[in-house]
Amino acid sequence: MGKKAKRVSKPFEFNRKSIILLIIISLAGILTGYFVGGFFVGSNVPDYSSYDELGLRDDAQALSDGATGKSPSQYKPYEIFEIAEYRLFTHGSVRVASSGNVDASITNQQIVGVKAYENGRYFKENISKGIKNVGERTYYTQGDDILTCYSANRVSNSMVASYNESFTRTYEEYSEINGVPIDSFVAYIVSSKTVLNQNDTAERITLENGQTGYRFTLELHPVFSVLNYVYQMQNLSQLSQLPAFNDVTLTVVVDEEFKFISIETLEHYTVYYGFNVGCTGTLLETFEYGLTDIIPETEVA
Repeated sequence: MGKKAKRVSKPFEFNRKSIILLIIISLAGILTGYFVGGFFVGSNVPDYSSYDELGLRDDAQALSDGATGKSPSQYKPYEIFEIAEYRLFTHGSVRVASSGNVDASITNQQIVGVKAYENGRYFKENISKGIKNVGERTYYTQGDDILTCYSANRVSNSMVASYNESFTRTYEEYSEINGVPIDSFVAYIVSSKTVLNQNDTAERITLENGQTGYRFTLELHPVFSVLNYVYQMQNLSQLSQLPAFNDVTLTVVVDEEFKFISIETLEHYTVYYGFNVGCTGTLLETFEYGLTDIIPETEVA
């Protein structure tokens, strides 16, 4: 987990252009960059500032240390997730490819993304296409304070983005805007305190490579699990209020070494901006390890 940034909400400007953009972007969402979430306004908005993230976290390092030489079958599903998340960047390199969809009563938005880590370098790309086309790439080297970012000027039908000249953000600016730092690949807080329901034990399965894997489902608390995620939604969509989730469900597959193989997210939510729009968001993330040259260069169009 990277450094935490102080979050400062931006003043909201109410005009016709912002109304149109907010509705579109709120529907499109950005998960791992493009959320798949929703919100209610007024008294239903939780007071997120009253909760302490550290108080909601378990000691993942102790869990990981204690799991040496053990099998996921010996742990509760949420513990398996915590161990896998803690060890994510210890495997030399990791590449996470994501694809998803947001269905709403007035529009449909496609989402694709890539997150990669190799030799101390981090990379994220998120592309969304539909009623609004959005693309962004970000590069970060561990220990630096400056990130290099690109915004797309065009997104093709095959979900490939063309990019403008680069610009920079500080580590804290990126963390504030996106809710979680660039060197964190999991937006949700998963722990014994944020899981509402789970399988009693992970289901033993056979992976595509013939090896043993484990599958389980986690139903997350719609407030505690999204303390970081909601700021990503508010800041990137310039919402006047913080969002409130209806539900979040993760279906997770890991291997015998506690490596994530896939995470499938399902969220139901309502977007409110003058009227209510019911939405269903889905995202599938697949993980690969030990690859080389997985961080691409960006050509400016």
